[in-house]
Amino acid sequence: MQTIEEYRTGETILKQGQMSKGFYVLEKGAVEVYKNDIMLNVLIYPGTIFGEIGDILSNPRTCSIKARSQTRVIKYECPDLETLVKQHPEIAVKIMQTLANRLERTTQKLADLSHTSAFFSEEKSKL
Repeated sequence: MQTIEEYRTGETILKQGQMSKGFYVLEKGAVEVYKNDIMLNVLIYPGTIFGEIGDILSNPRTCSIKARSQTRVIKYECPDLETLVKQHPEIAVKIMQTLANRLERTTQKLADLSHTSAFFSEEKSKL
């Protein structure tokens, strides 16, 4: 099932620690991603998926999401992710692309950090 939801600037869309009940696709606006009250990212591109990790892992939400501006999202809810993916394989492809892009960015950030961090420099010299 999918529904369209609208949020005002500053309004919380997802709260870290809550049980996951579906994921979202950004349709219009921008959202901020917070982990332990630290802003990690801003999502601005229509079609961006968020809130999927809890559904995939059957865990509580890993981050909080707040509307950065007037925002419209499509919320996808299904009793289980497997059924949704079977009924809409294009969603599975989009989720895989989203996760791969995030992993690539995270890996690059870690590589960049390793060039500037004394910890990583010390570890490299031990090899």
